[in-house]
Amino acid sequence: MKDLENTASDLSGIKKENPFRVPDNYFDDFSARLQKRIDAEKTAVHTQKNSIVRYLKPVIGIAAGLTLIISLTIWQNKKQSDLQAASGLNGENQEDLLLAGWVERVDENSFYNLIDESKVSSQLNDDDLVNYVNINSSDYEIYTETSAGKIGK
Repeated sequence: MKDLENTASDLSGIKKENPFRVPDNYFDDFSARLQKRIDAEKTAVHTQKNSIVRYLKPVIGIAAGLTLIISLTIWQNKKQSDLQAASGLNGENQEDLLLAGWVERVDENSFYNLIDESKVSSQLNDDDLVNYVNINSSDYEIYTETSAGKIGK
């Protein structure tokens, strides 16, 4: 309550004048000054700054987009060729890789039924099994399987 009384006494001491003013004789020559500015704007030559940049912006954007697309394409092709080199696949064996992807999506019962129904013309050798394990398993998975005693005992 005392704070309110102190604040009221402080506020009552402030003068009730408008603190904002217009400079002296501001409106006496206002119309003449305004007309001068309007005439100056009409006669001024409008030059556009950075006109070269304005034209080059779309070109730079297109070039950046094409560079990104080409880089991603080259990276993807390199990734595929590295995968093929690591797995020992050449152009003839790419179909085997696609078949291996299809086989992974089949459950075990369907896979065994498929093997029983069809006559397998070729036997798997050790190299084929090693390649399959290398492609479909990480080193960590192989290590945990062998260190747990599930394989080799």
